[in-house]
Amino acid sequence: MNKQIGKVTKKVIEILNLNYEKEQPIFIGDANIKHMKEQHPDDFEKYGANIEDIINNPTYLARNEKKKSIEFIKEYKVDNDYVLIAVRVSNNNVHFARTMYIMADEKVEKYFKHKYFYKF
Repeated sequence: MNKQIGKVTKKVIEILNLNYEKEQPIFIGDANIKHMKEQHPDDFEKYGANIEDIINNPTYLARNEKKKSIEFIKEYKVDNDYVLIAVRVSNNNVHFARTMYIMADEKVEKYFKHKYFYKF
């Protein structure tokens, strides 16, 4: 069953310069949760309960042009973790949280170096 967990807000649209006419709801479905649990079980166990907060209150935003996704990234200073949730548009033009994981240090460095991070 699909559950709305947030929105691609006007602020997100503006920061990432998205070609959207209006805000779009973001959903998560059972298959998305299953994927997160199977592909990144430790990350999901640690941060799975925070998915809505990460989407609605990210520290950074990014765009992944290759995977055609919007990335919501939350920095957790306690453990120095950067948790990324990738949101992609389905074939039915619905936004879904597709995956969630703790970013590797090298990836965080690359995002900062190449200015992929946009402060929310």
